[in-house]
Order: sequence, then structure tokens, then C-alpha cells
Amino acid sequence: MKRITTIILINTLALFSFSQNVFNQNQEKYKITGEITGLKDSTVILAYYFGGKQYATDTANVINGKFTFKGDKKLKGGMYLVVLSDSKYFDIIVSEQNFSFTTKLNDLIGSMTFKNSKENPPFYKYLNFIMEMQKKVTPIREQLKSAEGEIKQELQIKAQEIDEEVKKYRKDFLTNNADKFFSKIIQATTEIEIPEAPLDSTGNPDKNFSYLYYKKHFWDNIDFSDARMLRTPIFFSKMDQYLDKLTAKHPDSINISADILVEKARANDEIFRYVVSYITSTYERSKIMGMDAVFVHMVEKYYITNQCNWVDSIELVKISDRAQKIAPNLIGRKAAEFVDFYGRPFMKDTSGIVHSLNEINADYTILVFFGPTCGHCKKEIPKIKHNVDSLILSGYDIKTFAVATEFDKKEWKKFIKEQKTGSWINVADINHDSEGNPVASSDWRDKYDIYSTPVIYLLDREKKILAKRITHSQIVEILSRLEKN
Repeated sequence: MKRITTIILINTLALFSFSQNVFNQNQEKYKITGEITGLKDSTVILAYYFGGKQYATDTANVINGKFTFKGDKKLKGGMYLVVLSDSKYFDIIVSEQNFSFTTKLNDLIGSMTFKNSKENPPFYKYLNFIMEMQKKVTPIREQLKSAEGEIKQELQIKAQEIDEEVKKYRKDFLTNNADKFFSKIIQATTEIEIPEAPLDSTGNPDKNFSYLYYKKHFWDNIDFSDARMLRTPIFFSKMDQYLDKLTAKHPDSINISADILVEKARANDEIFRYVVSYITSTYERSKIMGMDAVFVHMVEKYYITNQCNWVDSIELVKISDRAQKIAPNLIGRKAAEFVDFYGRPFMKDTSGIVHSLNEINADYTILVFFGPTCGHCKKEIPKIKHNVDSLILSGYDIKTFAVATEFDKKEWKKFIKEQKTGSWINVADINHDSEGNPVASSDWRDKYDIYSTPVIYLLDREKKILAKRITHSQIVEILSRLEKN
């Protein structure tokens, strides 16, 4: 029996136990009664699948092998888990809100019987059949690892016969149980059959056909109109495979795949909400450089256009503002110039001379944001300087534009001297209002998303962003790769 590893408790066990005594019989919206022969007095958990994880939704005390899950709100349909105290678990289908089951601890699957459930008996009949087939085929596959000649051929035939028997059983099950939710789960796990590839212009099979066909038909076996699919281990796994494995790790490619998936998800409001929310939050948090472009795309296409009615006005403003700040700062776009509200450059060096990004004449510009009193900056800046100096000695045409993010001019000059970065273009936005308080000349912190330091950008000759939020070592890696290409 598999062991559960990712149960996330939504509330404490004590709260769950208490809640079971609060609701009287008239308030019960669901009631699932279990009896497991051989199970010691303990606590069991009812959990559900969602988003690649499992979440606890109820607990029950076991007395003489018997227990009951009950609550005052109906359970959402889907695949649930009954988790025992030793972390053993088994799945059940929740469709009906009131049913019972009995089984034995030493044979949880094989001994399982249900009352008042139309979904679970065929589900367990299928599970038992698959387990029997696995028992038959496992020793055959083990023998195949070392078999040769006629013996190998005989074993291959036996294994194939079992596979065909499984396929036939699956086909018959889907036909005879078309109205069952578990049939949708089986269908969802059925691999797409790829036809023979057509010939290309050279008369050979098209090498790209299989991949393109598979991706195009990847979602054919998923019922997007049934929200119960969200509460299975299948939907998230398929979505993750589609976006992470079948789609090139480039924001433009991911945007296309995301839009295809979202359009399919419109068949059900709950699935639509999950898909849009998941993709948006995933790529906002992505550690892969440049993937924030997917976040911006999702916000601009679905949130700002008022398609996400589950988001309140305050949250919508937050997410929209976040996207607007990131949008000018995406990979491939020209880095924002440091100009004030009147369009005038304002970044000054220690002598008061104004400098701008656009005045830099070099193949590459390293744009560094740092705080003179920042402890992490004091460790990282020497490493950045060492790597940049090494690249320059190797023939790279590089200039460094270093922006101090603090207002203390004395600390800034001290930092430059101690770190020996006098060869850099060192600038800062040191201005003061009429009362002598330090102020910024524009919203450059927002434009560059600077809320911690150090932050490193790599720009090309035209000041387009090649990379951002990189480490000192990545400067060398990225430039070496660019030069090779």
C-alpha cells in the first residue's frame, strides 16, 4: 500500500474532532461511515486531491474499527482519500453524500464493499482487476530482463496478451459505466493514439508530426465541463505536463499554450478560475528568468478585461499595478532611461555630473543596483567587479552603470572607495525637497522592480534587456553563451 506524503491539514485535528460533535442529525449534509476490521482505535482523516496536493477536510475517531465523517456542508464531488493513522490510505469517489463501506486492514482494496454508492463498487472492481493483472505481468517482466531467444519471445507474447486483456477490460468498462465519474478518470489517463506520420518533402516520415499531433490532441480525453476533475490527481498532473514538458520554456510559447488551455477551461466556471489563477500565480513567482512575461500576459488578457469575476476590486488593483510595473521591464524590451517627470536625466555621479544609460557606448552594459550600507552588497559587489574585469581583459566591450539606492552621499563615496569601483559609472538619485528631506526624482524603483539589493541587469548595445536579476556568476555564463551564438 502506498504511503501518503503530502497531506496538508487545513485545520487542526482538534478542531475537526470538535466540529463532529457540533452538528446534529438534522444539520448533516454529508455522512460517510466506515468500518475496517483490524483497525485499532485511532484517528482517520478524510482528504481530497487538489492542485497536485492533498488537503484534509474532516477527521473522525475510530472506535472498534468504526468511524463516521459528517458535516453541515455538502462535499464537492471528486476523488477523496481515507488516511489511516499509520499513513496508509485508500481512495474513494465522493458523488453521493451519504454512503458507507466496510473492508479489512490487511486487504483494504480486495475486501472493500459499499452501501448506497453507485460510483465506488465499479471503481473498486476495476482496481481489483488491475491489481490482479499486475500480479500476473510483474514476474514476466522481471524474467524478460535476463531472458533470451525463444524464452524471451514466449514471455513477450504472454506480456502482450495481458496488456491486450487490460485494454479490452478498460474499453468494456468505459462502455458499461459511461455514466460513472471514474470512467472520466480512466479516460483522462488514456494516452493519445498517434497515427502514422505522413511523408515530408524528402519522402521520409515527418519527424515533428508525432509531437505536434500529441500536443494538439493532448486534452481530447479530459472533460472540462466537469469540475470534479479538479479534485483528482489527474488534472493538475496533465496541466503541469502540458505547460512544463510539452511547451518550450519561452514566454511566447507558454502564452500560446496558456491561452489554449484557458479557452478549454471556459467550459466550467470553477475550472476556468483554477486554470487562470494557477497560471498567473505560477509565473509571477517563477524563478526562471523572463517568465514574468507570462504573468503580464495573463493579467492583461484576463484580469484587466474583467474576465476574473472572483477577484475583488482591491485585489484587482494590486495585481494590475504589479503587471504594469513589470511590463516595461521584460526581457527584450529597452531598459527605461533614468529621467524625471519632465523627461530630463537626473542620475548624478559623486561630482554632480548627470549621466544617462543611452550615453553609454559599449556592446554590453551591466546595470547594478546596490545599497552602500547593504551587507549583502558588500559581499557581492567585489565578485561582480572581479567577473566584469575578467571579461574586459578577455576582450569584451563592457561598461558598468552602478546605481546607489540610498541617499547618504558620504556612505556612497566611502563604498566606492572601499570596493574600488571608481572605474564604473557610479550614479545616485540624491535629491532633496524644500524641507531638506531626501526624495526620488522619478519612479525608477518601480520601473526596475527594485525592492532589495543587489540587483543586476545585462543590457545590449541598444540597451535592450538581455537578462535581469542575475548573479555575478551568471554574467559570465550568459555573455559566453551570447558570444558563441
